[in-house]
Amino acid sequence: MKHGKVAAVLTATALSTALLTAPAGAASSLTGRDAGVSAYPRAANAANIADAVDATNAVAATSRYEAESAPAVCGGAVASNHSGFSGSGFCDSSNAVGSAVTFTVNATAAGTATLAFRYANGSGTNRPADVSVNGSVVQAASAFAATSSWSTWATKSLTVQLNAGSNTVRLAATTAAGLGNIDYLEVTTGDPGSDTIMRGADVSTLQRANELGAKYYYANGTQGDALDILKAAGVNYIRLRIWNNPRSGTNNKAKVLEYARTVKAKGLKLMVDFHYSDTWADPGKQYKPAAWANHGIGQLQTDVYNYTYDVCNSLKAQGTTPDSVQIGNEINTGMLWPEGAVNNSNFTNLGLLLKAGYNATKACNPGTQVVIHTARVESGARWFYDGIRSQGVQWDVTALSYYCYWHGSLSGMASVVSDMKTRYGKPVILAETAYPFTTANYDQTGNIITSSQPCAGYSATPAGQQSNFAAVQNTSRNAGASGVFYWEPSWHAVPGNGWDPADINNSGNGWENQAVFDRTGRINPNIRWLP
Repeated sequence: MKHGKVAAVLTATALSTALLTAPAGAASSLTGRDAGVSAYPRAANAANIADAVDATNAVAATSRYEAESAPAVCGGAVASNHSGFSGSGFCDSSNAVGSAVTFTVNATAAGTATLAFRYANGSGTNRPADVSVNGSVVQAASAFAATSSWSTWATKSLTVQLNAGSNTVRLAATTAAGLGNIDYLEVTTGDPGSDTIMRGADVSTLQRANELGAKYYYANGTQGDALDILKAAGVNYIRLRIWNNPRSGTNNKAKVLEYARTVKAKGLKLMVDFHYSDTWADPGKQYKPAAWANHGIGQLQTDVYNYTYDVCNSLKAQGTTPDSVQIGNEINTGMLWPEGAVNNSNFTNLGLLLKAGYNATKACNPGTQVVIHTARVESGARWFYDGIRSQGVQWDVTALSYYCYWHGSLSGMASVVSDMKTRYGKPVILAETAYPFTTANYDQTGNIITSSQPCAGYSATPAGQQSNFAAVQNTSRNAGASGVFYWEPSWHAVPGNGWDPADINNSGNGWENQAVFDRTGRINPNIRWLP
């Protein structure tokens, strides 16, 4: 399902307050029950939903509710027209402390909306409320960055998925997170920038799963094609790894060419992830393929150029030109070791290899974007990209991996994403992320992530998986990222689809608890790729 424009009606209720209703199909204007309010309508007699026309509050017209200055019982007025909803207790229509304020968005069709608001929390120990949509947390209170003072307001935007019909947006106070204020809630419907945002999934094991007869199901239990199910959840971009000559035959050139036809037939964009190896290439291993084992740096440049061009041109010849290619996979300290390794911050040889891949891609198709991908989101990102830039390497998209259980906090990731975009002037994406929905193990290979709460605030449950993925998407997008790819969402425990290309039939899968499809093949009902 392609996300389309959503016409929505926003209604709001704060505990016992009356409803606010917008004209049907109008997302940018509201008619409240208080006809005397000309700008931001409010519920009748509701102290916590009110108009406060103020030049300092002015933003683009949209469906909007302004928070009244809070009475003392709710924390006191913090700043003129900005005290908002107190995160340690909301004010209801009687000015009594409540626990949440709930808004209802009535959408005429399924699609996306942007929730935007201002918040202040005064210090690192204070946070605003948890924000949830239809019962699933899209922003935990703990994930809000601290503002420098109560009089300093920050802006937060969250992109959410709406169902057709009624949707519940809830701001839930959390005393454990301390006091925080939220003001100026807006809802803007539609799918802004959807054609340019990479809502990605690496499904490199899916082709093999299908060959083995794996079954996939929509949330309602209807069987379907996994790509169709993922597309309905918001995916618009597929990433496929390619190994030179893997013993299993999976993920080789012939298989990638075959599955690329399926991907493109679904109307999905395609990224080809060159590992330049016969097996996994990542920060801990960058093995040369056997055919190149005895080649020095000069020959390796030719190898990279010829192989990249051949794969790209073969895809192009069958009408499935890749939209982007990765020159190497998580090449933190180089690729094609030892010749292409980065030792003592010497990027010379790696630079030669990356330039060969870039030139081959552009010779094949100038419009194909060249992606350079590291797992350096937690540290060393500047060191790496400064290093390749010093060698004259060109690239189109900066790509990072982010797994919170390995790479740290959301705020740290956001800082790196923002810095990369500003420093190099190129789009930034998260080429890999994932989160477990269970601690259970469904095959003979132990899970890689086994904790019941791998990252603070997110349990290893379907709800925790959804919340973490939403937080990763929203946090990275707010920091300037142009897309996020979920790594292997369809790799649930299918016998014969193991991790080891040298023994794919017997090796099992340590990732099945991080797929978005459960052990029966049913998708997490609330998982969404957000624009």
